[in-house]
Amino acid sequence: MEVVKMRRALTVTIAALLTLLSATYIFADDMGSIPRIFGTFTPVAGAWSEYEVLEKDTGKSLTMRMSVLEVMGDKFWYEVVNREGNAVNIIKMLVKGDPNDSENIQRLIMKSGDNPAQEMPMDFVKMGRRMAKQTFSQRSGVPADISGIKVKELGKLEVTVPGGTFTGDQKQLVDEEGDILATFVTYDKVLPFGIIVSDSKEAVMKLMANGTDAKSLITEEAGVMQMPPGMPDMPRGTPPGMMKE
Repeated sequence: MEVVKMRRALTVTIAALLTLLSATYIFADDMGSIPRIFGTFTPVAGAWSEYEVLEKDTGKSLTMRMSVLEVMGDKFWYEVVNREGNAVNIIKMLVKGDPNDSENIQRLIMKSGDNPAQEMPMDFVKMGRRMAKQTFSQRSGVPADISGIKVKELGKLEVTVPGGTFTGDQKQLVDEEGDILATFVTYDKVLPFGIIVSDSKEAVMKLMANGTDAKSLITEEAGVMQMPPGMPDMPRGTPPGMMKE
């Protein structure tokens, strides 16, 4: 029974990390050295932004809210809330540096629906991260090796989204063959990511709202999930279909 619970938790962890990866995927540009989503990531305490995400192939719609809860020197608490229908999943992390690198995640707390919040073992988090990374690559069309991807500047553009009207910088992600992976508009005053709208082959993401008063939706003390017998060696292996890092 404990192994079943752990596997179920792994599924939820992968889903949450996939959401996080979609929101913080890094592309090399000249905009700072901290995590960025097609632009700059600015970890300012209290900053939050919420997006509507429409999956083109399924027609499914969900909302993602990304918040910086607290900044402590080079560390910060970062939270992603994913709502799809009646399902709500929350992932809260203590990060040092780039949250897209699982080695920098120092603590990770999960809450799914009305279930109690639980802190994940770090080996478990790293395994989920590897699997989510592969899934993201398959879904998005963005290759695991991003060295050949370039950011093309298209100039200023005024766009209207549910969160308001903004005049931002329009850009494109272009691969080595010249194929456009995504077109997006950034506005650096919308923290923490600066994204107003993003349009790729797989999904459209639009800003719904943003603010400076972020608070965690995990209010209870989190328990610590224990690795049951038979599971501790699992993160060290590579399940079928999963690439090694």
